[in-house]
Amino acid sequence: MNSNTLLKSTLIYTIGNFGSKILSFLLIPIYSYYLSRKELGEYDLVLTSVNLLVPFVSLQMNEAIYRWFLDKENEKENYIDNIFKQCSILLLVSFISFELLLYLAGLFYHIPYQKELSLLIISSCLLPFFQQILRGLGLTRYYSFIGIINSFFIFSFSLLFLLTDIFQDKVQGIFYALFISNFIAILLMLFKVSFLFKKYVSIKINYSLQRQILFYSLPLILNSISWWVINASDRYIILKFLTIEDNGIYAVSARLPAILTIFNTVFMLAWQDMAISGNDPNNPFFSKLFNKYIAVNIGLSTILIAATPLITEVLFDSKFYESWKYATLLYIGSCFSSISGFLGAIYLKTKSTKGIFITSMIGALVNVFISVAFIKYIGLYAPALGTFVSFFVMFIIRYRQTAEILKLDIDIKSFIIQLLVVFSIIILLYINSSHLISISLTVLSLFLFGYFNKDILKKVFNKLNSLKK
Repeated sequence: MNSNTLLKSTLIYTIGNFGSKILSFLLIPIYSYYLSRKELGEYDLVLTSVNLLVPFVSLQMNEAIYRWFLDKENEKENYIDNIFKQCSILLLVSFISFELLLYLAGLFYHIPYQKELSLLIISSCLLPFFQQILRGLGLTRYYSFIGIINSFFIFSFSLLFLLTDIFQDKVQGIFYALFISNFIAILLMLFKVSFLFKKYVSIKINYSLQRQILFYSLPLILNSISWWVINASDRYIILKFLTIEDNGIYAVSARLPAILTIFNTVFMLAWQDMAISGNDPNNPFFSKLFNKYIAVNIGLSTILIAATPLITEVLFDSKFYESWKYATLLYIGSCFSSISGFLGAIYLKTKSTKGIFITSMIGALVNVFISVAFIKYIGLYAPALGTFVSFFVMFIIRYRQTAEILKLDIDIKSFIIQLLVVFSIIILLYINSSHLISISLTVLSLFLFGYFNKDILKKVFNKLNSLKK
């Protein structure tokens, strides 16, 4: 367990996730040109609903099967096949129940895009389920390949359906682009892990194991809902107190931190592998890694915040320009979301998923309170502020709780200085967001990033020089 192992894993995950995240991010500016504020608001609202329902329907079997596949103490005959079957049975029962409930609900209420909603939810459950199987089996390269393929098709089909008349309803076309792409990726993964089906019939239903899996996954379901409340419930609050057009503006604001998410997603996958598999909680490497992770996250957030007025003007239609104002707080929220996720992997190591849920629930309550209490007074700034504060509170609580499992020492002085810098830049931008100010602050942020992360940059440059030789 060392930095080389982490770097290798991160690079493999980067191959499959970097391109996919970039393509996903680039789709939002394209949507902003072809969809009205109202249509983008509707699209975002349906997608938000999908993200709410998926944890319930999937029962978080993707997280459970990954954790059990990594449990090296249970290397018994047919162990992997047995885990796969028990999780699959639970997933199948959940799918049938969901489709029945959706059908009955549709008889009494009008559900916009009901068929598309069903297809998206089922495919959004199966895609991560098989992706986590690949991770659990150590097939990380194929995992990365699937990420690339899935993103390529999402981007291609989205453009096809937007630029042609195949779908008169462009929002519906985007939903089918997502579903078809997910379906292709799922088929490819099914072929890769087809060996898991060979002994499927011969393995008996293990109710005891299913109870253990559900006991593990239930807090993760609640945790996902809490994260949904923090990240997405804002859309419904905005719809209640403001308008669907405002939701379209906020949808763009919420997508801008996706640039920061690109870095954090690929690192978090590698960090989970290391944290769950590691056996030395007193290794000083973890504290060093944690401080570097915080410094890089705040540093990247600072750069992106300073450049956001320019990014928004260049990438998005002018009707969405004001979205940069709310994105500044969402960048910091995304930063602390990632740091909280870093600490969340420590809970997974000991299967203490209850701690993950409780801290997420507290964060969710904080977010809803701030959003509802202040949205009438400060508009879209309220949900953005709520997102930041909720993730910051979650970070503080998780840091204190996980100290009992893995002690991580924070460089408090550096931490406070970096936070003062980033908030100073936000205030300056609110006062004056001209091109000159934005460019100047971006250059300053780059220099500060180099100062606080000089050790990491030095290692990266040395690594690149060694590769050239």
